[in-house]
Amino acid sequence: MPTANGSAGATTTQPNSGDQALVDYVHCMRARGVTIDDPAPRPGHSGLSLNIPDLSVPGVSQADGQCKHFLAPLIAAKGAGAHDRLTPATMRGLLAYARCMRSHDIPLLDPDPSDGHLSMGDVAGINNSVGRQDPQFHDADAACRHLLPRGIPDDGTGPP
Repeated sequence: MPTANGSAGATTTQPNSGDQALVDYVHCMRARGVTIDDPAPRPGHSGLSLNIPDLSVPGVSQADGQCKHFLAPLIAAKGAGAHDRLTPATMRGLLAYARCMRSHDIPLLDPDPSDGHLSMGDVAGINNSVGRQDPQFHDADAACRHLLPRGIPDDGTGPP
C-alpha cells in the first residue's frame, strides 16, 4: 500500500513472477487514470492478491483491455494442469466448495466433470449478478476455501 508520502512500501523479498505481473498490471491501470489498490498478501494465499476494480465504471474496462496482458500468464497458469489433478477426491472437494459458495448466495455451478472448472452461472434463487471480483464473492470464498482440495490454486477469485 502507498505510504504517507505516496510511494510504495518497501518489501524484504523479491517478488515472484506472478507478484510482479500483478504489480505491472496495477502500474498500467494507474497510468491510465484508474484508481486501484496495491496487490497485497491475503491469509491462506501464497504471493500477492489483487482486487480488480469495477469494470462497469467508465474508462476502467478500456484500461483493463490495455493492461490485462500482464495477467494473461497468471490466468493461463491457473487453469494449466487441470486434467492432471482431477481425481475423484478432487472432484468431491470442488463440489463441496461449489455447494458452500451457493450456500453463501454465490451463483457457482458444479465443477465441469471433464476438467473440474468452476464457472459462475444462472442459479435459481441466487442473485446472478455477483461476480468473482465482488466483495460478497471474496467473503464467501474465504468461508469456503477450506473445502478446496490440496493443490487447487485460489487467489481470492475462486479456483479455475
